[in-house]
Amino acid sequence: MPGSWRHRRAALVGAFALTPILLAWTLPDPLRADTLLDLPFADLLQTEVVAAGKREAEIRDIPASISVVTREEIARYGYATLEDALRNVPGFFILDNAEDRFIGSRGTVGGGVQFLVNGIPQHPSRQKGLSVPEIARLNIPIESIDRLEVIRGPMSVMYGNNAFQGVVNIVTNALDTDGARVSASVGSRDSGQLFARLGGRSRDGFLVMNAGGWRTDGLDGAYADMMSSAQLATLTPDMHRDLDGDLWQRRGSLDLSAGWHGWSTDLRYSQLDYGIYGFTPAFDEGSGLRLETLQTALGYKHRFGDTLGLRFTGIHGQETYDAYRLDFLYDGIDGSQLQRSRRWELELNLHWQPNERLGALLGYRWRLLDQLENRPRVRSFVVADREIDSPRQQDLFGEIDYDLGQRLRLVAGARLTWLPERYRFRVYDHLDDTWTQTDLPVDDRAQLTGRVAALWSLSASQVLKLVWGNAAQDVDTVRTSDPERIETLELVYALTDPRWTLSASLFRNRTSKIARTIQTFDPETGDYVVGYDNSGLWLTRGLELSAEARPLPELTLSLSATWQGTEDQRSELEPGYSPPLLAKLKADYRRGDFTYALYAHYVDSMESDWDFVAGPVEGVVERLGEPVPAYWNLGLNLRWDPPGPGVYTALNVSNLLDAEIRYPASELTDFARGLIGPRRILTATIGYAF
Repeated sequence: MPGSWRHRRAALVGAFALTPILLAWTLPDPLRADTLLDLPFADLLQTEVVAAGKREAEIRDIPASISVVTREEIARYGYATLEDALRNVPGFFILDNAEDRFIGSRGTVGGGVQFLVNGIPQHPSRQKGLSVPEIARLNIPIESIDRLEVIRGPMSVMYGNNAFQGVVNIVTNALDTDGARVSASVGSRDSGQLFARLGGRSRDGFLVMNAGGWRTDGLDGAYADMMSSAQLATLTPDMHRDLDGDLWQRRGSLDLSAGWHGWSTDLRYSQLDYGIYGFTPAFDEGSGLRLETLQTALGYKHRFGDTLGLRFTGIHGQETYDAYRLDFLYDGIDGSQLQRSRRWELELNLHWQPNERLGALLGYRWRLLDQLENRPRVRSFVVADREIDSPRQQDLFGEIDYDLGQRLRLVAGARLTWLPERYRFRVYDHLDDTWTQTDLPVDDRAQLTGRVAALWSLSASQVLKLVWGNAAQDVDTVRTSDPERIETLELVYALTDPRWTLSASLFRNRTSKIARTIQTFDPETGDYVVGYDNSGLWLTRGLELSAEARPLPELTLSLSATWQGTEDQRSELEPGYSPPLLAKLKADYRRGDFTYALYAHYVDSMESDWDFVAGPVEGVVERLGEPVPAYWNLGLNLRWDPPGPGVYTALNVSNLLDAEIRYPASELTDFARGLIGPRRILTATIGYAF
């Protein structure tokens, strides 16, 4: 199986890599078009995005809080990775646990953001019984991104399970924004990046290929600065004393997007090979993990007239999680863990717009997940393989929007999801040579989500949105079938002027059926009994403010701040991983061919999660680690980019002040004082735009 997978992958990558090289000679070069930076602020409400409703719609008509990050902004501020760009999106923050990255938004962290690439949903970030690291969704070269569309708030009506906190649509095929180019970067911590983009368009179609590779030596914190004295006392002399060299990363990515006479195809291949930390410091080479994702999509859209259109999309994806080297717990351990999953998906969307005032979308989705395998191999431990029967899921959804007049617009949508009758798990014990089968019945198979909104156009430059919506999200534990739920009530106000813009959002989230693993200590036997609970209930209230101004044609200033507070409604335990304040600052000045940019993001202090292990003293529950302090991360970018084709260069410094960044402890990296994040990083880039 592994060999055939490699051969299929090599053939696919080779075939698709050659295609755009050949066609690039026959397709005309794209023309550069104006970017959002060149638009007056008064026109921003008319900017169209696709992700929110699966059809082009102006920002003012979308019932959600939206941020758009353009190719121009990415270049001006010199973001080195997609993670850097998302860190500077209003209301977002990212946590690192040395194996995965978790996106936080509005009091909830991890697994809740649905990633799209050119409108195509990527592999699910939650699958029952499997580890699906979210970092795999972030492996997209920053140079390939033409636009980021970030929609905050539940989006299950449009995208189903996993669109819990929102949606991020990554556009990589907008030839009107940017054409063919190549670039190379070198930087601190032995970091470097290579990127190439080819593409073109004709009257009947287009083709774009993006390919990139990235490497870094990663974090290098010393354990003495991250562990408590009690944790340090448990280390043996042959363990590593710091992370230097253990958390390296090697990333490769290829995506191809093409369209022809109503047909479209997208292919994406991603590989991450990187070092991880697992439970204890390493002894020898450290632990290594390889994530591979291959996804293909084929679509066709057809119009039956001026009022009716149909779109068909078929998706196939496969993902491999291969922890090929496990180096922890004790010296000489020989272990690995292999997980696989495949996805088959079919979706039909029917768009109907009989007049300018009324529009409707009706959709159906069928999804099958199969070959769900989890095969750990650790010498001297009990080895048990887990297989999961292929769960099927069907969704019927729709949304309608109607203009009651020139100023008031109503939007209402609902999604009905049919879950499988049961989840079936089979476990093979290699020591006993026995199979054990467990059925987990699904009590509530029909999951209903929805959203309603009223949008008032107070004037040509002002809009007020009142939005209610809910969403569902699968849990990865095999002990509970109920998905987590979130319900949001939000009031959004946006005001634009030719030289400045302001937006404000008040939101209230109710997150229920939160799953937790609880271990209870039995003092008579000395054993821990593992239990599962999904009765968690959180209430989050918050306020988001964003402002942008252009006091001079060459100068742009922006500021955003998010205040949030989360309460546990089932206990007095304050939830972790929820900073009370997030702030983002940006300023750039253009003079001739040069752009000077400063940017910063602030993340408030936060607690770690609770360690739900009840010790010999009944009722005593402690956190996984100490609270981590707040920090500012200041960046500087200098870019030289003459207009038209030719050479461009950039010099970027992230964490300019070399501030100490700490991420709170997790179950995997339980550093009591927090994992130390990246220090100052200097990156130099040179590229050529054709």
